[in-house]
Amino acid sequence: MKRHKGICFLSLVAVLALAGWSHSGALSPWAASLYAQQSGKKFFVFDAHMHPTSSAYRRGGNIGEPGPDPRFTIRTAQQGGLGAAFFNTSVDEYYEVNHIAVKDALRQFDHFYRQIAMYPKDIGVATDAEQVKALQKQGKIAAILAVEGALALEGDLGVLRMFYRLGVREMNLVHLLENSIGDVGFSTKNDRKGSGLTAYGRQLVAEMNRLGIMIDMSHAAEQTILDVIDASTQPVVTTHSGVRALVKANGQWSDAMIRALVKKGGVFCIPFLPMIVGQAYQDKYHAGRPRGSGLVGLNSLVYTGDPSGIYDHVESLYAKADQERGMRAEERRKDLPSISDWIQSVDYVVKLVGADSVGLSTDIGGYPVNLKGIESTADYQNVAQALLQHGYSEADVAKIMGENMLRVFDQVVKTASSR
Repeated sequence: MKRHKGICFLSLVAVLALAGWSHSGALSPWAASLYAQQSGKKFFVFDAHMHPTSSAYRRGGNIGEPGPDPRFTIRTAQQGGLGAAFFNTSVDEYYEVNHIAVKDALRQFDHFYRQIAMYPKDIGVATDAEQVKALQKQGKIAAILAVEGALALEGDLGVLRMFYRLGVREMNLVHLLENSIGDVGFSTKNDRKGSGLTAYGRQLVAEMNRLGIMIDMSHAAEQTILDVIDASTQPVVTTHSGVRALVKANGQWSDAMIRALVKKGGVFCIPFLPMIVGQAYQDKYHAGRPRGSGLVGLNSLVYTGDPSGIYDHVESLYAKADQERGMRAEERRKDLPSISDWIQSVDYVVKLVGADSVGLSTDIGGYPVNLKGIESTADYQNVAQALLQHGYSEADVAKIMGENMLRVFDQVVKTASSR
């Protein structure tokens, strides 16, 4: 369609996420019983950040078949043990400035629901942890609607409330550029800590808390992150961020930031993204590169053409961006870091705050490449095996692969004051 339009996986322990949470490092009684009865199962995976339906919306194809980004299909996700994921819509800053952000987000929501409906035996929509559990028992993937970049609201809390009614349960606040909520991680302001949470941003955080929409701090500036953690009455997460002590780059998190997030009860998700866990890759492909709109870069965000032609114009911009994306992916595959680089980041965070506070994500459909050994959703269990071989216990692997994110998702939804 068009754009608009040897260690075995003794891993039923991972379905701890479906029956209550153990922080002791041991299996819960329910999981231990199930584990004893069924061996050879895959670890339950909660991918905290991906874009399968929005990628199909932009680039064509369906989530049940290999398309322009073949890293996600229903079959590969099932092979990899994907149990739940935040399916992100993504709205460029160009849309917000030209007042078509809400409309495009709604189009992506429509596409999300139509895609899920095509495969009713394999995938379903979830808005809370109980629904994730129910879908898991049926052998289905749980797709949770999410938004990358609260600019999709165009500054209107009424839109947020309607998005909630349509199923949105997770949203990050800033994306590629500073907005009316807060600043971005590559800001040069305030000794590179960026500006903090705005007055409107505080209202947004309060309303997300009230509704039970998980707050994602990926891409945000340090001061904005700390302000949100302080202002929120619920745990917040970052779904795709890295460790500043290991990889020097804009947007990476300091030890103090990670500790503050975890003190609030949140989860730090380390993505399978090469620039997040690999310094050499970061230096070669991202160092010193200014960030801007994904559609127009650092050029003006204001569309000055015929208003009736803005969608055709956007179509042409995406066609150009997709061509460049393919060229970048081909070039960068030869320099990909490996799972061991990702585990180094996991080790660092676990030593800092414990295994109860670490998760994972792929950003499939967003960034064009992942790591060696985790090149599609079929490869999640490669990560579980690597963690086990590295010395992590089965219970801790279960937490990292999915239990931690499901636990916090459950907490955010259940503690919403609107319930």
